[in-house]
Amino acid sequence: MSHEVWEEYYDRLTQLISEHKTTLIFVNTRKMAERTARHLSERLGEEAVTAHHGSLSKEIRLDAEHRLKSGALKALVATASLELGIDIGHVDLVCQVGSPHRIATLLQRVGRSGHTISGTPKGRLLPESRDDLVECAALLRSVRRGELDRIVSQDGPLDVLAQQIAAEVSSREFGEDDLFAFVRHAWPYHSLTRADFDAVVTMLAEGFSTRRGRRAALVHRDEVHSVLRGRRGTRMLALTSGGAIPEVADYRVVVEPEDTFVGTLNEDFAVESNGGDIFQLGNASWQITQVVAGTVRVRDAHGAPPTSPIYERTSTRARRPFQARLADPKVPRS
Repeated sequence: MSHEVWEEYYDRLTQLISEHKTTLIFVNTRKMAERTARHLSERLGEEAVTAHHGSLSKEIRLDAEHRLKSGALKALVATASLELGIDIGHVDLVCQVGSPHRIATLLQRVGRSGHTISGTPKGRLLPESRDDLVECAALLRSVRRGELDRIVSQDGPLDVLAQQIAAEVSSREFGEDDLFAFVRHAWPYHSLTRADFDAVVTMLAEGFSTRRGRRAALVHRDEVHSVLRGRRGTRMLALTSGGAIPEVADYRVVVEPEDTFVGTLNEDFAVESNGGDIFQLGNASWQITQVVAGTVRVRDAHGAPPTSPIYERTSTRARRPFQARLADPKVPRS
């Protein structure tokens, strides 16, 4: 959206916050949380608004939660870090900036408000685009119908299969037929085809092409006897690099001269930053003094205009059953 439209969004949020005692604002990314908190602070005052997300230190997050519970904050801008958990104080309005993409997420977030005996949860959706508007309309339609997201299992993920094959053959020899039968005993792979199994084994045995040649051949394949065994280093790789969640490299942000840890920054943002650069973290501006291995050393920038840090974005895609509702011709398109 254009700068002018975002300014209207911030003005509308400011109006909603002013009309309520305490407002909880959910956004979908940490970068958006920082940006929204900064613009609202300019309108409502730095002590009235702060941010809450997973890249802030535990102490800063707990301080924000305590200020919210005590009524010291008018608004708290958060990601999914405040979506679940115990009550966080009296919240009488929840605003969702952008589509939450999932029915359960919308219900959970709006349900953080109105926690009194006679209270009713109250929420406002602020779509960021026409696509968001259609998705929000479909979400509201689903809520009115009492529908929830249907969980669809991922059957036979081949990336996980490759990890499991490497782990198994690193500890003992396996005949291909025996290993195929063994794998199919696990429910997610009960319908695994032999063609898919053979393709994964071939990839593990031959590796894959890169600009520097073929690499990642983890399995020795005896094609004469149809026997698989692990190569040197396969066992260690299986032990240290297993799993389907990618590792995210973060740099610690430490304030000088106290050496106070305030949060983390994504590696890409940290390594491309220089001394003197100013960024925002936790509703405060910090000036970089030095970037060393794994650490960004900073000092207070005293409110100087910052840039927004870069964070890895986790997936918030709509579940497939809900995606089908977006094609419903009864959902308004404008």
